[in-house]
Amino acid sequence: MNDMQPAVALTRDELEEGIAAFTNADWLRLRSVAQLYAIYPVEPEELVQEALCRAIAGSRKCPRKVSVVRFVAEAIRSIAHDELHKVENQRDELSVHDETIENLDAFTPTETGPTAEERMISNEHNRDTENCLLELFDGDDEAQFIVLGMLSGTEGAELREIIGLDQTGFNSKRRYVRRKINSAIENGFTL
Repeated sequence: MNDMQPAVALTRDELEEGIAAFTNADWLRLRSVAQLYAIYPVEPEELVQEALCRAIAGSRKCPRKVSVVRFVAEAIRSIAHDELHKVENQRDELSVHDETIENLDAFTPTETGPTAEERMISNEHNRDTENCLLELFDGDDEAQFIVLGMLSGTEGAELREIIGLDQTGFNSKRRYVRRKINSAIENGFTL
């Protein structure tokens, strides 16, 4: 690369500055993404932490044309996908010498959970639902934060603090969000 060509990816320092500049809303969005893609035994907080560690370590490069929040969200999705394949390929093992099992003839294998493909389809459906709801409140950041909070399980004082509303304003905005969603559904809006 010669001196005239711009760098394609952010440097480590630029990436660290971008992460340090995250707002409460950015952290809420990342938590929402992590909760959407988290699968047992990986917790959403672990996904966020791992994505940040990989980004700062340089194993993932943030293109200059992509916001740092979007980059970390994509890293979370990618890491969750990898973890999903690990879980999918694990085998439950049972020792035939396990003395807690008295009657091996009565043993039946546990039901298998949804496949990786089924979980990915479910996650994609959840992402589509989130996007539809966010579009319904396009231009109203407070309402979008309430929607993200409801979807991620963040409510109450924590969500109020992120949005910056007092209790009365928060209650009013939350009622507005619920009324608008109910009205949209009555008028044919589907999730």
